[in-house]
Amino acid sequence: MIRRTFMGISLMSILNLGNSKEINKENKASKALVIYFSRNGMNYWHGETKNLSVGNTARMAKVIQEATSADVWKIQPVHSYPFDYRQTTAEAQKEQEVDARPEIKLSMPDLAQYDLIFFGHPIWWSEMPMVARTFLDKADLNGKKIAHFCTHERSGFGGSESDLKSRQPRAIYLPPSLAIAGTQVDNSTKAIQDWAKKVIKEGESK
Repeated sequence: MIRRTFMGISLMSILNLGNSKEINKENKASKALVIYFSRNGMNYWHGETKNLSVGNTARMAKVIQEATSADVWKIQPVHSYPFDYRQTTAEAQKEQEVDARPEIKLSMPDLAQYDLIFFGHPIWWSEMPMVARTFLDKADLNGKKIAHFCTHERSGFGGSESDLKSRQPRAIYLPPSLAIAGTQVDNSTKAIQDWAKKVIKEGESK
């Protein structure tokens, strides 16, 4: 049951960008920002579970950042999700059932200096994680160009694309969005790089 419906959990982990290039205020040339949520720990992996110190959504975000020289801002929940895979799936499902908004660490980023936002997350129970919705409910993305990406296992974007657009209806969405199977992120580096560079060009033409 968990394997069938909670496809995106294999893609959750924390990228050790550690917000190191996150909002570099001295980098005035950067007008793109990668915002993402990810989780490390035990994850679904080819029918089993595997301990990922750096997970798939996070690794995808890193490829995008390196391909575009964008700044980075990581969505971090105040209360971390459990290390155990099944405990996390259960917690994520409960959050969806009550439409929870988990608190996030750090102050919201200053988005005024950015024209383009890469927004990414794993897919949990066919939706974006509720902590990603916390960010969207707080952020002012009016007029911002948005490039949406996610990691998943067979479920693609699920309902996350329509959810994103309904929460930020005044943003400008750059096609196409990119969904990569979590177990294929490491084999998809060129495809991710090419997509990110295409998005930059598309954004410049808008």
